[in-house]
Amino acid sequence: MTSKWLLNLFAAWQVERPKASLIVLFITWKLVLLSVACTSPYPGYDTSTRLLLPNETSDTKDQHVIGSLFIALAGKLTRWDAIYFAQISHRGALFEQEWAFSWGFAKLLNVLGRSLFGPHDEVASTAIAGILASNISHLLSVLVLYQMSILIAAPSPSTRSSRVAFGSASLHVISPAGLFLSAPYAESSFSVMNFAGLYMYAYSLQAHANHGAGLRDVSIVLSGLFFGVATTLRSNGLLSGLLFCFDIFECALDLFRFGELAKNLRRSIFLVIAGCFTGIGFLFPQYLAYRDFCTATGFQQQPLWCARTIPSIYMWADDDRNVGLFRYWTISNAPLFLLAAPMLLIMILSALWIRFQVDNVPLVKQQEADTSRASIQDGWISLVGLASARRFAVPQLVLGVLALTNYHVQIITRISSGYPLWYWWLASKIDAQRSLRLAKWDIPVEWAVKWMVLYSLIQAGLFTAFLPPA
Repeated sequence: MTSKWLLNLFAAWQVERPKASLIVLFITWKLVLLSVACTSPYPGYDTSTRLLLPNETSDTKDQHVIGSLFIALAGKLTRWDAIYFAQISHRGALFEQEWAFSWGFAKLLNVLGRSLFGPHDEVASTAIAGILASNISHLLSVLVLYQMSILIAAPSPSTRSSRVAFGSASLHVISPAGLFLSAPYAESSFSVMNFAGLYMYAYSLQAHANHGAGLRDVSIVLSGLFFGVATTLRSNGLLSGLLFCFDIFECALDLFRFGELAKNLRRSIFLVIAGCFTGIGFLFPQYLAYRDFCTATGFQQQPLWCARTIPSIYMWADDDRNVGLFRYWTISNAPLFLLAAPMLLIMILSALWIRFQVDNVPLVKQQEADTSRASIQDGWISLVGLASARRFAVPQLVLGVLALTNYHVQIITRISSGYPLWYWWLASKIDAQRSLRLAKWDIPVEWAVKWMVLYSLIQAGLFTAFLPPA
C-alpha cells in the first residue's frame, strides 16, 4: 500500500484559508467516527446506559423534547466513565469513589444541561450537554493549537511555519483519543483550557523578550487561571504548573548571576500567583469533598481517609482504583502496555527532540531586530518559541513517566491529546521528511499517523460496543 493517502491528507497545508480547512477536516473526521459508532453493536455486553437513559423507542415526554436522534446519539456515546459523568452532573457526587471523576466537568455539564433544556429529570439531558461540550471544546482546541503554533513560529515569510502549524492542528483533529473527544468525557474541555494556558504562557515569554513587563505579568496570571480551570477538569492539569516552577528557578539563577532584585522579585511574585491559581484548581474540589464527608454531621463514622495525614479524596480514590507506583505492572495488563507503547514512545521522543533543538541554538539568525521573532536557521520555530516548547516538554515528559509507572497506562492515548509538543514534532517531521539532526531517534512518521487513524477508528467501534480499552 502506498503512502499517497497520507500525502493527500496534508496537501491542504498550502491552502489560503487554514482555519476554514481545519473546520472542514474536523467535521469530516467527526462524521467518520460517528458513522463507525452508529454501526457498532448496541448496547453491547453492558446495559448500564439503557438503565441510565430513557429507551430510544419509548414515547416519553423528554424524548419528545430532546428528540429521538439525540437520545440515540447519547445512548451510543455514554459509555464507560461517561456514565458516571452524566449521572454525577445530573444529581451530584453522592459516593466517595465518584470524586475520582472530574468535578469541573460535572459542573460544566450541569450548567450547560440546565441552560439548554431547563430544569430536567432525565440524565439524557446532561449526556447530550456533555456531547455538545466535548465536540465544541475539541474544535476550539484545534483552533487554539493552530494559533499557538503561529505564535511560536518563525517570522511570517516562513511557509514552513504555516505548514507545521496547520499540520499540528490537523493531527489534533485525528488524535488517537478518537471518540473520547466526542463523548461526555473531560478530555476535550481539558485540552482547550490547557492549550489556552500554554498559549498565554508562550505569549508571556514573547512579552518578556520584548521587555513588556506589564503584558508579561498579565499573561502569566491568565495562564495560571486557565491551568487552574484545566486542573478542575483533569487533575493532570497540575503538571502545567511545573512551567512556573521552572521560571521561578530561572529568576533565582538570574538574581544570583546578574542581581536586579526588583525585576526578578516582581516576576517571581506573578509566577507564584499563577501557580496558586493552578493549585487551587487541584485543591478546591478536594476541600469540598473533605467538607462533605469529614466535617458534616449525620455520619455514624467518618471515612478512614479523613484521618490521614493528607486527607485527600483523590489519593483515596486512586488507592481504591489500584492506581499507584507499579501497581498496574502485572502480566494480565501486558496487552494494555503494548497498546499504550506507540503513544508513550511519541511523547518521550518528542521531548528529547526539543531538548536536542535547544542544544543546537548556535544556528540562530542573529540579524533579527526583534529577538522574540529570531529563528533557528531553516527552522519553523522562533527562538522564544523554542524556549516555550522546551518548557512544554517538562509536563509532557512527566505525564508520560507517570502513565508508564502509576496510571492505568492505556489512558495515555486520550490524556495525551491536551499536550502540543508531540503534535509539533510529528508535523515538523512530516514536513521535513526527517527530524532535524535526530535521525538516530527517527521513527517511521507515516506509520505513526496511520496508527493514529486506525487506532481511532477501531477504538470508536469498541468504545460504542462497551469493549476495552477505555
